[in-house]
Amino acid sequence: MVVVIPVNNDNLEEAKITSFNDANFFLFLTLSTGAKIENYKFKKSFQDEMFDYIVVNNKNEELDEVFELGARALLARKNMYVEDIVEAIMFSELDEII
Repeated sequence: MVVVIPVNNDNLEEAKITSFNDANFFLFLTLSTGAKIENYKFKKSFQDEMFDYIVVNNKNEELDEVFELGARALLARKNMYVEDIVEAIMFSELDEII
């Protein structure tokens, strides 16, 4: 499963979720069974990429392009660290935005 998170920096341990407009990078996480990180890559955009989910910190984020790509959106709390988001995914604690 590939998950995309808009983040403020490109340090996996220090990166926090941010809005699309404030994102310096989009973190692409490949998660295995049990939501373990298999691989990750920081990119400047998610456009024209293939992924399963995007995690946002605002339910009013513009998600039309995400849905057109066939992905689903999950809602996280503001300023969550990547590690906390991965843990929340593992325990199905994030709400889906429809």
